[in-house]
Amino acid sequence: MHRRPRRGWTAIGIVILLLLVAIATGIILANVDFGRYRMDASARELKSQLIAQQLTAVKFNMPVIVAIAYDRGTLTITRDANGNGTADGSEVTTTKALTDGARFVIPPVAIGGAAPYYATGPGLTYLNQSYKYPTVTFYPNGATSGEVAIYIGSAAGRLADLRALQITGASSKVTFYRFAAGAWKPVDM
Repeated sequence: MHRRPRRGWTAIGIVILLLLVAIATGIILANVDFGRYRMDASARELKSQLIAQQLTAVKFNMPVIVAIAYDRGTLTITRDANGNGTADGSEVTTTKALTDGARFVIPPVAIGGAAPYYATGPGLTYLNQSYKYPTVTFYPNGATSGEVAIYIGSAAGRLADLRALQITGASSKVTFYRFAAGAWKPVDM
């Protein structure tokens, strides 16, 4: 009888292939900056929250006040039903936390040359309430109280982790920035 040669992988061949795949994966993963991706995701989530508040203001035809509680790492969101510009006890107020270890930070430099702080810009106000946080108001016509930039970073404090979101007053458009080489660079999301 004539035997046909066996086709396929041997056990040693499979082990060698798996070893090569593991080594290549290790090299690739060592060069991936997961912190960058986490901070980008946190900035996208914050951007989504801001856009959601603009939509809420339009949908319910009432101003929405967003306070940046920088020491708590949260946004305090109030539907200003009576339109008086303050968060009254009878109005709907919710809190949204930053995600994935992000926190509000004071950057080394601010966008547009403003004095560095957790949030900057002429669109910020400070409500006369028990908390004194910078706030931005979204109006029923889709606009905000003015230009605002909000800064977030990681608990590690790496400059490469700094992100900023700039809100345009008239349209409430939100622009995403990364901090690189000592300056803010706009980035498409």
